[in-house]
Amino acid sequence: MTENDSGFVGSIPEIYDTYLVPLIFEAYANDLAERTAALSPKAVLETAAGSGVLARALAPRLAPDARYFVTDLNQAMLDHATSRQGPDGRITWQQADALDLPFDKATFDAVLCQFGVMFFPDRVAGYAEARRVLKPGASLIFNVWDKIETNEFADVVTQAAATVFPDDPPRFIARTPHGYHNFELIQDELILAGVSRSPWK
Repeated sequence: MTENDSGFVGSIPEIYDTYLVPLIFEAYANDLAERTAALSPKAVLETAAGSGVLARALAPRLAPDARYFVTDLNQAMLDHATSRQGPDGRITWQQADALDLPFDKATFDAVLCQFGVMFFPDRVAGYAEARRVLKPGASLIFNVWDKIETNEFADVVTQAAATVFPDDPPRFIARTPHGYHNFELIQDELILAGVSRSPWK
């Protein structure tokens, strides 16, 4: 991943967690946590964990003997996530690149990623790494945003920015966070990575 991805430092993690997480990410983290907990996994890996919103939602739902590895490329975000999480011997916080995971193959019952795969420089490689560390028959669980027109908040922000910069309207939100929503493309990339359907939904 790029150097900028690992440079999310200073006060940014705290601002991100204080304002954006409750507004945008928390409800989806609860949904992903419920889906994961329903599988009763004993070994869980989370990639691109950011400020730890999913970890805070999932940890209370995991079994007492579960192991939960929470990773992100950005150490500052992990440090903030750790500060928000109470002591929990089941959780290991580790800086790691989702495209080059420092884990043995067939280690985990579930690999999770909340709104992170669209930022991977090579999504197929990221999916393949997840498959490598998953046990046979285990689950890769992730979510992505739909097109920007379906998200009122993101759409309004983008339109407002366009009025301020009419000659060169910023399109990052539409292009990247909301630019990876085509189901057929996602399905094709999962197949290229060797991820089997069981089912995709």
